[in-house]
Amino acid sequence: MNESPPLPRKDHRPAATRSETVRRVSHMLSWALIGLLLYAVNAFVAEAAHHAGLVTYVFTRTLIWSIAPYLCAFALLQRALHLPAMEGNSLIGVAVTLPFAALLFVFAAFHIEYSRGALLLGFLTTLVWTWSGYRRYVSNYVPVFGYTDPNALRQLEEILQVAGPDGAMPTGLARFEPIATLEAAASCDGLMLDRNAAADPERTRMLAKLKLSHVRMYSVEKIGEMLTGRVGLSHIDDNFLDDYASHYLYGYAKRALDLAAVACLAPLALPLALGTALAVRLDSPGPVLFRQVRAGLYGKPFTILKFRSMSFDAGAPARFAARQDPRVTRVGRIIRKYRLDEIPQLWNVLCGHMSLIGPRPEQIPMVEQFSDTIPYYPYRHLVRPGLSGWAQVEQGYVGSMEETVTKLSYDLYYVKHCSFALDLLIAVKTLRTMMTGYGAR
Repeated sequence: MNESPPLPRKDHRPAATRSETVRRVSHMLSWALIGLLLYAVNAFVAEAAHHAGLVTYVFTRTLIWSIAPYLCAFALLQRALHLPAMEGNSLIGVAVTLPFAALLFVFAAFHIEYSRGALLLGFLTTLVWTWSGYRRYVSNYVPVFGYTDPNALRQLEEILQVAGPDGAMPTGLARFEPIATLEAAASCDGLMLDRNAAADPERTRMLAKLKLSHVRMYSVEKIGEMLTGRVGLSHIDDNFLDDYASHYLYGYAKRALDLAAVACLAPLALPLALGTALAVRLDSPGPVLFRQVRAGLYGKPFTILKFRSMSFDAGAPARFAARQDPRVTRVGRIIRKYRLDEIPQLWNVLCGHMSLIGPRPEQIPMVEQFSDTIPYYPYRHLVRPGLSGWAQVEQGYVGSMEETVTKLSYDLYYVKHCSFALDLLIAVKTLRTMMTGYGAR
């Protein structure tokens, strides 16, 4: 994060097109339209190859079909531009793969003849073009935010400096400039405001002029979330409840998707579950399943199911899992690393106790302790807990109070911004976690 003196305005476009969100959308839309020329060239070459007898007419027709998932990919990416730019590679992978997978499903469901080579060509063309556009206009771009309140920059530094080893303040993600004139503000991507600044007639008049000039305005807290994917805990207030994403249609649709996903995963999950259960039984004495009461939606307790990965001790108190924890069995280390111990929680999803995506449910004694020591901790229970969540894919398991504070900043970001775009991003990063064992203890 850099602070520099005001720069002279060299771009005379309207200020509205220079705001961070609008700028990303407009440039990516232009990039998508230019990319259609690539499909035109591909179709022209394919048609020439067809007349030369090198490919069939199906090749050209499949390329034309691929335009639909190409446009859908940019539409999905546009819907996800509010997420931190550091997640670009994962966002692009999700945005491109899903539409082409849907097109493949349509071909299979309606018995439409298609060319695998043409579909692969369309997929690679879309992947490369979206990635290059995102790198050019989003991830490699350093936005410039102006500020008029002297304390705004200091407050942002406090928000970004979250406690814990994974909460270091990021640098180089944006530039911040003090501004005093309308012209200086118009050259920035947005204006950073301190919501708690004292009312002042002169400040109010200036902000009104900036607003009428279509200058994009962000609170200090909003910019902190845009840069890091975390919520600044030191600046949470009662207004958080007004911002949290309570969308009834989203909740019902997500529940339907959870049920459909469990049904689709069942043929794969059942054999894995049987193999894991057998390994746990042969490895150490004790029950195969581990049951524990945890806090669910709105703090309501439920019994979570897991394959036992530790030596059995019925009277053990609730505590964090340490690195190289001696309680973990030989089989337990493997199933914890690749998250195979979580397979029984598909039953919790089926019963409605959990979702596939959401904050991880905590043990009741820990919830009571954290609720007394960490302000606004209960807000994480505003959404249904999940098998995997934003904190898990960004931070991994936690083992201390400091790490729990950082984890809460990620959980509350999900509570505030939960959406299908964010859920898809978490799902992709969860697959990476399962393959690499990232964050296991």
